[in-house]
Formats: sequence, structure tokens, C-alpha cells
Amino acid sequence: MKKLIVITGIVIASVFILAAVRDSFIKVAVKVGGSHVLGAPVKIDGLSLGIVNQSINIKGFKIYNPKGFPKGILVDIPIIKVKYDLPALLKKKLHLREIVIDLKEVAIVKNKDGKLNVDSLKVAQKEDKSPDKKPKEKASAQMPMQIDLLNLSIGKAVFTDYSKGENPSVEVFDLGVKERIYKNITSAQQLATLVLVEAMKGTTIKSASIYGATALAGVAFFPVGIAAVLTSKDSAEADFNADYDKIYDVTIEAVRGIGKISNEDRSRGTIKGNVSGSNVTVKISKKNTKTSHVTVSARKLMLPKPKIASEVLDSISERLK
Repeated sequence: MKKLIVITGIVIASVFILAAVRDSFIKVAVKVGGSHVLGAPVKIDGLSLGIVNQSINIKGFKIYNPKGFPKGILVDIPIIKVKYDLPALLKKKLHLREIVIDLKEVAIVKNKDGKLNVDSLKVAQKEDKSPDKKPKEKASAQMPMQIDLLNLSIGKAVFTDYSKGENPSVEVFDLGVKERIYKNITSAQQLATLVLVEAMKGTTIKSASIYGATALAGVAFFPVGIAAVLTSKDSAEADFNADYDKIYDVTIEAVRGIGKISNEDRSRGTIKGNVSGSNVTVKISKKNTKTSHVTVSARKLMLPKPKIASEVLDSISERLK
């Protein structure tokens, strides 16, 4: 009996040790990955990983100023909550079902040379393609990323300007961004750029090059009206008097005829692909034994492309005649 108690104690202790090592390893990976993407120091106070509920909680996520600026915190995020897809992760695909970011403060700094700290981040830099630029060694392939939904809240932005003399001017902006929703983010660069641009929008700073940070992020953001654009209609839909399987087969042909298919699931009536550079999703559902409903949505770099969606739907309609 005593031996059994000892063994049980050892097993329990081992589980706690492995959990602590696992969380510490992931914490380091997030810090290193964040620093690489941003080109600035990243620190985390704490991280916990849930296997059963497939969740990650990150506490005290901070991005510090890049070189050339006073030491200090650029972005302060007290809590980040993540829901991840474990089966996808086991297949080396980073599929995050939802990220909730509660950003407390963004500290924007303009140095004596008139340069902004946000513009010195790696995500804001354009790739140097000049002929005399030596090519860098080929980077290791990044794990494919898909973020289904981002829930973003931002408290305030503080702008400190050192360009006008020894005594810097300071402006504080209460942004009041509450649970703003974004969908279909496909890279860490897109995520970082989106968060920074959302914080910049509520300030008086309109000349920052972070607004046009498309080189690495692969997405265009604008200082005004981005939320309205991202949440606008991106779909076209119609009912067709045809058998479900026939519509599914015709849709496969239609998408292949004008683009490429990346994924399909007949049982769920879902077909995903790329048409004219836009990510296209077709959803087919039965209305009754003779009629099915087809919805086509299209987005390019997170921006809605209803014209592409209509073109795909028209192609389906033509093939059903």
C-alpha cells in the first residue's frame, strides 16, 4: 500500500512537472516568434495551455520599442485568450478558432528624427529588392496559419512626440474599441498589422507608413473606415431547382473552371478555393427534395469581393442550364 502511494505521488508530480515544462516551452516559442515577426522585443508574464478544452491563456503580453527609441512598452496586452484546433496542430497547421485580445494601451513614439516606433517594426517594412541587395538565406517554412475570428478591444493610445524639442508633447486618446470582430486572418503579420492599425485609427496621426504595411503582412489597411469595409457583404446567393449532388458536382466544375479548389466536403456542402486571387467559399444546403440554396462568399486579403462571389455564382448557374 505504501509503495502504491509513493508511485501515485511520483506520477502526479511528474504530470505537474511536464505541464510546467510544456507551458514554459510554448511561452518561449511565442516570445521568440513574436520578436521575429515584429522585429522588437516581446515579453510574456504567464502562459497556460489547455489540452482538453483546446485553449491558451496568455497574461502580460508586452511589445517593447524597437532600436532607436526610448526604452519602454509599445503595446501592453494584459490578457489574450485563444481557442485552437488540436487535430490541425497535430497535422502541423496552426488553426485558431478564436483569439480574444484585450489591449490596454499602445504607446506611439515619434523620435527626434521624426520617425514613429510603429513604422520601425518589421511588419511595417517593405522588402528591399534592389539589384545590389544581397539575398538572405532562405527562411524555414512557416507553419500555415488560419485565424477564424479575432475579437479585439483597445483601451487607449498615448502619443509622445520628441521631434519638436527637448520637452516632448504628449497626447492621450481614449479609443474605446470594444469587441470589434475580424474574420479570416491568415498570418501573424496580418494579425500584428491589424491590431496596430486599429490602435492608430483613433489618433490624430495620419501619415504613418504602418497603414500601408503590405510587404510582409500581405494585406492593405486604411486609417479610416476599415471596420465597415471588413464587415460589409462579401457574398452572393441563390436557390436552384436541382438535385443536391448535381449542384455540388457542378460547383466543383465551376470553381475549377475559373480558379483552384483547396478543400471540399460533400457531406457538409462546403467547397473552398481561390478565384482571381480571392479566397472563395461555397456553401450548399438543401431546402427541400428539389431545391438547394447556394451561398458564395469571396474575400481578398480580408477585404470583401462581392463581384468575385457573383462571378462564381453566375458560373454555377450557367452550368446548371
